[in-house]
Amino acid sequence: MKYPWANVLILFLAGVGMATGFLALTSDGSLTVVSLWVHRISGYALIFLMAWKLQNILQPILDKHLWSYSPLLHLASIGLLLLLFSALALGAVWSTAGYFTYWGISGVSWHIYLSLLLLPLLLVHLRRHRRLLRPRYWAERRTLIRTAGLAVAGFVLWRTVEVVADGLDLPGQDRRFTGSYERGSFSGNDFPSTSWLNDKTPRVDSSQWRLQVKGRVARPLTYSYDDLLEMDTRLEATLDCTGGWYSTQEWQGASLRDILEEAGPTSDAASITVRSLTGYYRRFSLGEAADYLLAVRVGGEVLEPRHGYPARLVSPGKRGYDWVKWVDYIEVNDTSKWWQPPLPIT
Repeated sequence: MKYPWANVLILFLAGVGMATGFLALTSDGSLTVVSLWVHRISGYALIFLMAWKLQNILQPILDKHLWSYSPLLHLASIGLLLLLFSALALGAVWSTAGYFTYWGISGVSWHIYLSLLLLPLLLVHLRRHRRLLRPRYWAERRTLIRTAGLAVAGFVLWRTVEVVADGLDLPGQDRRFTGSYERGSFSGNDFPSTSWLNDKTPRVDSSQWRLQVKGRVARPLTYSYDDLLEMDTRLEATLDCTGGWYSTQEWQGASLRDILEEAGPTSDAASITVRSLTGYYRRFSLGEAADYLLAVRVGGEVLEPRHGYPARLVSPGKRGYDWVKWVDYIEVNDTSKWWQPPLPIT
C-alpha cells in the first residue's frame, strides 16, 4: 500500500464527520453552529484526501497478484470509497445547488442515509488498520502535521466553495445556518409536512379531544379544544426540519408558561413530557417550556391534521422532531429532560 496513513486519516475524518453531524442534529444554539463548521471542514478535508486514497484503491485493482490475495477486502474498500464519495458529493451539492429531492427524499436526507450505511464498512476498515490507531502513532510528528494540514486544507476548500457560490449567486447562499432551505413561510397551512419515522396522522374528533396536564403539579388540569381556541398568545417561530427545509410562521394558541403557572409545578418539578396521541413524545426543561406555545392556529388558520390538529407544540430554537404534533398530554416530571433518547426512536 502506497499511502497507509491515508486510510487511517479517512477513518478519523469520517468519524469526526459522523460525530459532528449527529451533534448538529441533536443540539441547538452555538453547539449546532460549531458542530456544522467542524462537519464541513472534515468533509472537505476528506475530498482533499481522496487524491491519496484513490492511489491506494487503484494499486490492488491494477495488480492481479494483490487483488487475488484478498478480493473481499478490496471490494469492501471500493464500496467504502464509493459510499463515502457519494455522501460527500451530496453534501457539497446540497450546500451549493439548493434544495432538491430524489425519489421524494431530500438531498440532505440521502446524505445522512448514505453516511449511516458507511458505519459498518468503517468498522471493518477500522479492524483491518487497528494497529495504526495506537496512541503512539498519533503522537508522531508526521501524523500531527498531516492531520493539521488536512484540517487547514478542508477549511480553505470549504471557504473557497462558499465564496465562489456567493459570487455566482448560487441557491446555496440562501440556506439557513443548519443547511435548511426556506419553504412556505407566512403561508398559513401551506408549508411542507413530515412525520418522524412511523408516526401517522390520526383521526381526531375535536369535540371529544382533551388536553391533560398531570404529574408533579398542585392542580391537574384538563382543557377542551374550545378552551384552547379562546387563548390567543401569538408567537413567530421557525420550524426547521432535519429533512432540509425551514418555515417561519405566526403561531397562535396557549402559552405553556400560562398552562404551567395554572397547574402549579411542585418544588421538585424539573421537566415536562409533551406527548402525542400517537405515543410520540419529547422532554424539555421547565425553563425551556416556559417559552413554548401549544398552537391551534397557524397564520390565522386552524391547523390542518397533517400539521398537528388539534394542537401542536411550537418550540423555538429546536429542530422539527421536537415540535410534537397531535398533543393530548403534558406530564410534569421530577427527573431531568435528559431522560430520553437524543433522537426519537419511533
